[in-house]
Amino acid sequence: MTATASNYNTSSLNSNTFTFQSVIRNLNQENGTVSAFEWLNEHESVQVEGSGDFNFGNFPGSNKSFQAIYFSLKGDLADHYAFFRGIVLAGQPKEVFLENIHDKRSFTLKFYKKNEEVAKEYLEKIFKIVNQEIRFKQVLRKVLINEKKHRLEEKLLFNELSY
Repeated sequence: MTATASNYNTSSLNSNTFTFQSVIRNLNQENGTVSAFEWLNEHESVQVEGSGDFNFGNFPGSNKSFQAIYFSLKGDLADHYAFFRGIVLAGQPKEVFLENIHDKRSFTLKFYKKNEEVAKEYLEKIFKIVNQEIRFKQVLRKVLINEKKHRLEEKLLFNELSY
């Protein structure tokens, strides 16, 4: 069975032929997006300790809702706390405030609800950088071990040949 893709439709083509249709990704994924809290909660290396939503009751006309998420790192990522903290201290978008509580080795993410997507993208970026660094260190460690083994083998071979 063969199928022919084309951008025209004629009745003379057999029933196994289909017309070409362009596939467009739905850019409006608002109903399927996860919140920053859900994203952090689903991340295996994060322990979400809580969250809070705050409104400015004194100014009801402002319609501003503020969210804070409290979390800490766990697992392999907890070993890279200092690196994670350094990236956080290096800078953040003006719409997001990620605060480090050094005594508890935890973090507080604060943002206005309207900037939740910016907050989630910022978190994704930080975790991507940290994961890339972890991966780089793993590969580098393997390269250094292999290089050391190679030097030892060369030394052993040289010693055997010199007798």
